[in-house]
Amino acid sequence: MDEKENSKQKIKITSLAGGTALFVLAAFLVFALWAYRFSDLSQERGFLHKHIFLPGIIMGGTNFISIGEINQNILSIKKFYESQDFSDLGLRVDFSTDDGKKRLKIREKELINKMIEDKAIEILANERGINISSKIVDENVQRKLDEYGGESEIKNSLDKLYGWNMSEFKDKIVQPSLYKDELTKWVAENDGKEKNETAQKDSQEAKARLDGGESFETVAEEISKGGTANSGGKLGWFLEEQISTDISQDVVALKKGEVSGILESKLGYHIIKLDNTRENSSSGEDGAENSTSQEAYEISQIFFPKFSFANWLDGKIKGMKVWVLMMDYKWDKETGLVEFKNNDMQKFEAEILEKSQADPSMLSF
Repeated sequence: MDEKENSKQKIKITSLAGGTALFVLAAFLVFALWAYRFSDLSQERGFLHKHIFLPGIIMGGTNFISIGEINQNILSIKKFYESQDFSDLGLRVDFSTDDGKKRLKIREKELINKMIEDKAIEILANERGINISSKIVDENVQRKLDEYGGESEIKNSLDKLYGWNMSEFKDKIVQPSLYKDELTKWVAENDGKEKNETAQKDSQEAKARLDGGESFETVAEEISKGGTANSGGKLGWFLEEQISTDISQDVVALKKGEVSGILESKLGYHIIKLDNTRENSSSGEDGAENSTSQEAYEISQIFFPKFSFANWLDGKIKGMKVWVLMMDYKWDKETGLVEFKNNDMQKFEAEILEKSQADPSMLSF
């Protein structure tokens, strides 16, 4: 073959390779368009839909949740509800109707937010040197199986309720739970310890100012971290049973106008002022003869919250860069949650959640 023929052959090969590459690219773009725009995640899908590795959610630029993962999980949720018998409650789940499809869509949105939370916890844990290996997961599951027994029964239940095998159960439930437990401990010992010490010092400062003669309202307005600080700490009227059990006995023991010492609860540090008391009467079914009377307490509060992992995590997620690629959803930076784009779905969701007690598809699982 002379040099001229050889050159022509090379051009043909190059053109063929280029054409093939363009065809593959075009096919990929068509597939991506279909996956993002026309693939309804909440409907029953086959193998392809369950293994679409295109990202549905991108977090921080390098971490993502695939469309296939979301598909697999929503189908598990669908299977769970359809495997339940709600006849004793006079209720049933039907995702085949238009309303049923919308209800499943609400579940899908909740699922996506839960998956984002799990992924965020894993990212934050890894950043702090926490890594939950498959070996740790296996050991944890085995301890539980040894404790409760019935491995075959558990496997059968997982398959019947969710269509999961043991490996999927470990990946979807056990590993995220272990990551959350370990991250909660780490943050409590580091960020949480400092916040709790600050809250305690602030409560001591507030008490010292009160003891020094400053008014309760002034101290509350200036340094309280409670939601009623702007109103001088006024919380309103409460029955004893409505007050946190950690501090209720101390509160009801106060006299009108008296201020408590620093009271500690699971939520934080409280300084309570008893503004007033009154008798609350309620009639029984048979009228006034069976009426009962309860003491009600009008209280004000200066409050400094303890560390809360939920609040810490919420702040971290809001600070993350999150891109939602599915057509039906958008990322709300203010709430740190995926929300519906469609106004009609937003209204439908609000209506459904208002009457969720009568809707088994809105029950937690």
